[in-house]
Amino acid sequence: MAITNSTLPLVLRRASEVWPGSMTEKDFVANIDTLFAIRDQQTARIDYANLPDGVDARIAWLNNCDITVDTYTSTECTFSGPEADSYKKDLTIDQARETTFSVPLDAWRDNLFGFADAVAVNLNKTMVAQAEYVAQYCVGVLNANLGTNTYNNNGQWTVSGTTNTIPGAQWGSTSIMGKFILAGRKNRINNPILLSGENLYELAYAARTSAANGEGKGDFQRIQAMPIYNDIFNVDEVNAGSLLTYMIERGALAFLSKGYYPTTPETLNGNFQRFSIANRFFPTLIHDVETLVDCTSGVWSQHWKVIPRYKLEVNPTGCTATRTGILAFTNGGGV
Repeated sequence: MAITNSTLPLVLRRASEVWPGSMTEKDFVANIDTLFAIRDQQTARIDYANLPDGVDARIAWLNNCDITVDTYTSTECTFSGPEADSYKKDLTIDQARETTFSVPLDAWRDNLFGFADAVAVNLNKTMVAQAEYVAQYCVGVLNANLGTNTYNNNGQWTVSGTTNTIPGAQWGSTSIMGKFILAGRKNRINNPILLSGENLYELAYAARTSAANGEGKGDFQRIQAMPIYNDIFNVDEVNAGSLLTYMIERGALAFLSKGYYPTTPETLNGNFQRFSIANRFFPTLIHDVETLVDCTSGVWSQHWKVIPRYKLEVNPTGCTATRTGILAFTNGGGV
């Protein structure tokens, strides 16, 4: 079965249809709150078009690291100072994975479901698995680009390099939000979000469900001091053995993804097709798709290869190399 401009929408629509309320439905849910957190804080202007060969994307920014406060000299008749510099960073989207699956063309003739249903199920499961893989890759990028914290809560927190350990007892009170705000301000992070796994999950739940109670209003207000994203699948999975919470400045991260194939199916050599589609669960993630039809031992099958291409870029560090806009706090109480 060729994937045409008319059949592709059918396959994609079928991919969004599952048996409502069944346990099967749970297999078609992508747990990717890390990606949602990154998407919501992203401010970078990224160019994908009209770029030189070998360049997939470009980010540009302005800065001036040479500004100083000097002794005033009233007798100067001429003066000058440092100029703002324009920077650009040409990027290669160098992250790619692949998932393959096959669907026999004739096996679905007498089945309750059709060929498009079989393709849709496989494509849906592939998108779930690949989006979750990319979410864990992004957590790894966070760990590789942590900044150095300059605030230790008057010695109550242990700061060692990029590791910031907060005693377990402090995670049980919404007062910790005030300390997070102060830590952000001390580190020039003025518009942060928090990305966490199990850390803060129960605390936030208790505060939000107590909002209607007179004695719970304060907790509710404090827990909303900054957006909290709890990715209990990917943050804790990557950091097995530790409970981490990330503080991320708005604009500190840029997620890039690009497909190299056309968005309408292109047929090559009669039985090979290629096209690009967006991830159903996280449309910023683009997949290049290849299909091939062949016959083996009398059985005709269509083979699929799905390739996400992506990269998580960290903002330029500016004039202070250790200030990346990303901090990590560890729960000293352990798992």
